[in-house]
Amino acid sequence: MSKNYRRETQVWSKVVVSIVFLTLFFLQPCPASNAAGEKGKSVFYLVSVGVGDADLITVRAINTIKESDVIVCRQKTKEKFAEYLKGKEFLDSSLGSWRYYGKDCSKIKDRKKRGKCEENRKKRAKLISEIRSVIVRGETVAVLDSGDPLIYGPRVWYLEEFEDLNPVVIPGVSCFNAANAALGKGVTRGKETHSVVLTTRREVEKLSEYHPTMVIFTMGTKFEELVKKLNGLYPAETPIAVVVYAGYKEKERVVRGRLNTILEQTGGEKFPFEHLVYVGDFLEQRMKKAR
Repeated sequence: MSKNYRRETQVWSKVVVSIVFLTLFFLQPCPASNAAGEKGKSVFYLVSVGVGDADLITVRAINTIKESDVIVCRQKTKEKFAEYLKGKEFLDSSLGSWRYYGKDCSKIKDRKKRGKCEENRKKRAKLISEIRSVIVRGETVAVLDSGDPLIYGPRVWYLEEFEDLNPVVIPGVSCFNAANAALGKGVTRGKETHSVVLTTRREVEKLSEYHPTMVIFTMGTKFEELVKKLNGLYPAETPIAVVVYAGYKEKERVVRGRLNTILEQTGGEKFPFEHLVYVGDFLEQRMKKAR
């Protein structure tokens, strides 16, 4: 083999190697932005840690927390789930910061409410800025919420505010699930209707026409006022139940009665914020008739 041939072969080999290297280099996919995260993985999570006792948290929620760099939650939640939050960075989440989200404070006539709106807006703006800073530096954020975040959840606003991050919701045990378990009755097995309505006091009148099973998220509603309203919408003998502290082994309890007797039974008791009211004949319905 001539020297010229070997020399030409070596040159062309180097050229081919160079072309292959450059081709592979330029065909490499562009790295995803921090906001997009890895394929199939989010950088922003809204995580339910369940309701009631800490052991009602799901395995998926625990794993998501472990994989997150920064946790957004209240101090009470931080203390409750301390074993899963070691070594994490925290951002304080004020429950009130969700109020007036999406509202123009300047258009609120009441001076006191307008001032509260502005105060909450500033809290939100600070928190939003802090979360954005975390995302920019390439870290993952998990906002911790209780119950089902999408049933009257105060933190649902995060999903809209950070929708560009394609947030993922991690479901959990809600107070509705826990209260159903406490009652031990099939909520869709009513005698007259198999429909279940989840509502608040404000919507009771609109939804009661066909006497469905109604689960009322009380949210500070005065129990006596609620019962009086229900008495005008349902037959007096309709069963009613109050589930207090659903999901808490040591505090959970159920009070059962009828619309025309429950106030006498409870004797003016003031229930805590954490209670649900069930109305419907499912509470006394049995699949097998008594002999």
